[in-house]
Amino acid sequence: VPDEYGNGFFTFIAEPDPDEGAVIDKVFTFIVDRSGSMSGNKIVQARNAASFIVENLNEGDMFNIVDFSSSVSSFQPEHVPYTPSYEQDALDYINDFYASGSTNISGAFDTAVPMFNAASEETANIIIFFTDGQATTGITNTQQLVDHVHDLVAQTETNIFLYCFGIGMSANQQLLSLLAQDNNGIAQF
Repeated sequence: VPDEYGNGFFTFIAEPDPDEGAVIDKVFTFIVDRSGSMSGNKIVQARNAASFIVENLNEGDMFNIVDFSSSVSSFQPEHVPYTPSYEQDALDYINDFYASGSTNISGAFDTAVPMFNAASEETANIIIFFTDGQATTGITNTQQLVDHVHDLVAQTETNIFLYCFGIGMSANQQLLSLLAQDNNGIAQF
């Protein structure tokens, strides 16, 4: 479906309808690139996608948001339960994202993945990664970055499903495809 700029977009629903049977609890981390290369429409798309997902979490889900440019920040120090109050706080947090600085993808995963050390195998453990994928600081070599993320996941001894979404025409498809390959609990989508 074309947007107001003539670019296409799609909607990915990560949550089933809670009225359609048993819904397993999920632990989500949203990693959002807010580096300078995400300026303009890309940061708007990233904010809109992250907000949509937060607005559609279910009671029983846990979540957190990790955002990055040269530095890495997070909404909370660890996953928090979905509540209307945390939803509103998260939406306010996302709304404050602006694009500037370098792209520290390795730093974002250094912050996000260890949060799953306390995750249960009874939950679906999910990372949703929004980026243009152009690492410019931290680990910048594609294969070294992929190996680093896979090693972090292996250290958690938890199955984590990683869904990568490239934003913009110049998204690093090679990096995003390699990150999403089935390896050490990372599921390909």
